[in-house]
Amino acid sequence: MLALLLLVTAVPAHADDPGTLADRLAQVQQEQARQHQRLAALQAQQSQVQLTLAGLQVQLAQSNADLAPIAAQAQAIEAQIADAQLQLSHDQLAYLQHMRAFQADIKTLYALGGMRWFEFVFSARSFDDLLNRTIYLQQMSVSELQLARQLRAERDALEAQRRLLAQARADLAPLLDMLQARANAIAGQVAQIASYDSQLDSQRRQTLIRLAGLDGQSRSLQAALDRYETEAALAALKGGGASYAATCPPAAPVGSVRFCGHGWGHGVGLGQWGAKGMALAGLNYRFIDQHFYTGTSWTSLNTGNTPIHVAVLWGTSTYRVVPSGPAQLIAGTRVTNIAAGQSLSFSIAGGVQKIVPTSAATRLTVYGPSGRYHAYRGTIVAQPSGGLLYMINVLPIEDYLRGLGEVPSSWPLEAIKAQIVAARCYALTHMGSTALYDVDDTTQFQVYRGIDSESGSQNAAVDQTAGQVLMYAGRVIEAFFSASDGGHTANVSDVFGGSLATYPYLTGVLDPWDVVAPRHTWYTAIYSYATLERVYFSSTDVASYGHLVGFDLRDRDASNRLNTVGLIGSRGVKRIGVSAFMHAFNRSALTGTDVLWNEMLGTTPSSSWPYWH
Repeated sequence: MLALLLLVTAVPAHADDPGTLADRLAQVQQEQARQHQRLAALQAQQSQVQLTLAGLQVQLAQSNADLAPIAAQAQAIEAQIADAQLQLSHDQLAYLQHMRAFQADIKTLYALGGMRWFEFVFSARSFDDLLNRTIYLQQMSVSELQLARQLRAERDALEAQRRLLAQARADLAPLLDMLQARANAIAGQVAQIASYDSQLDSQRRQTLIRLAGLDGQSRSLQAALDRYETEAALAALKGGGASYAATCPPAAPVGSVRFCGHGWGHGVGLGQWGAKGMALAGLNYRFIDQHFYTGTSWTSLNTGNTPIHVAVLWGTSTYRVVPSGPAQLIAGTRVTNIAAGQSLSFSIAGGVQKIVPTSAATRLTVYGPSGRYHAYRGTIVAQPSGGLLYMINVLPIEDYLRGLGEVPSSWPLEAIKAQIVAARCYALTHMGSTALYDVDDTTQFQVYRGIDSESGSQNAAVDQTAGQVLMYAGRVIEAFFSASDGGHTANVSDVFGGSLATYPYLTGVLDPWDVVAPRHTWYTAIYSYATLERVYFSSTDVASYGHLVGFDLRDRDASNRLNTVGLIGSRGVKRIGVSAFMHAFNRSALTGTDVLWNEMLGTTPSSSWPYWH
């Protein structure tokens, strides 16, 4: 796990400290996971909105189709009404013109006065003339009456037709209004949904931009952490040949200093070497785990079929996978049978692909740019994301535990079992750590090497503790562990920040069994202050603080690990984080092969510090 961040432990918040970088990287990864989830939710929501939009558009088209014949019928009636009205107007105009002519004729008869018509009739020269004149007047009146009746009948018929058409129009009006309102409502919904779809698309683009920024931050932080891990590994190589006695050597002469310390690792939770010491003393794994994880209780979970996604390689390279037995390659809906020994190449351009064994005995060997990496149980998924290709091993969590490389298989079985239970808890509490995978195979989570780390004793430890976990307040604990705690584990709050109230089971405890660790006690040669001044002071520092004359090592946490170091100059004190202090020493050519392995250190044995002896 974090055990191999050799020099990463309890430090104050400095921007370049490994602990701070790890915290920031975890925060960025959590934010990445949240943004990936947000992106997935937005994409799913946008897909649903687009389906709704398509459905509404179909409804709108149907409503418009239903509305069209009714609207056409209404328009036809309107046209008929207009024609009838026009015809009625024409007939009324003709009738009016005729009446005006008739009235003109009557006026002619009366033009000479009220008696003219009488004179017209009785001025006849003979009876026949009188009869003709009377008949003429009668026919003219009858003709006018008939014409008036005809015009009135036509006008009445046209008026009746207009009323019928108007009633038909009135009858169609509710249906027309309903269909028009329906079409308008659907059109409004279409516009609203289209606007919402546009908003979702904008949010999706903003999320993608945010993710691109987070990916850059993640890569930068991971690169910084990788540099620290590289330095820690170089420090381990630098001091790899050192052997130490069980106690610190005598103090250095005046004007010089010797460093002596205990442990190797961040010191939170289970101490792996302490667990070994307890097992050698005859203590079983349940006692071991509950000693390091204060106040916890045991329970069993059905984890046999619980899958875990482990990122084993990632980058821009092309990776190869070779199955030891029959398997299938699945790419979308395409399934291809793969024979044993057949090599498959994967690149970013290939999209998501999966190799699934079709035999329980098949193992999948993954090759990276440097050659063979490891072989694995379960499935391998090639997953492009953020410009990188991730090779992800998917397998049951119990099989994952078989492939951990945290403790040697030669250790006592009870120590291995204690480690397996802690690792099971740690894995379960990190499910869903990122949007792509649960854990990776580095010390950022837990060291995992697939079947290359399997052994008889480790498989037995997995089988004999199957499903067993430690609980606190009804939840599986986040079981941190490290290599050697130097005799006392650290409070999680002193190393990783936060509050002990959140992780009360990660309270520091004594661990006298850590004495079996090869670096339970470690120390350096004697160095003059003049030499160390060249390690820690620049010329500007000398001008500000004077020459180095000592160290202030009083700023410690509850487990006596240093938080900061005061570099005492002849004119002042320069205070730096303990991590920066250790790195400067470990990187310097002036310190030979000596290494400061842990923050639990001092400059001379002292009765005030109980872990010196």
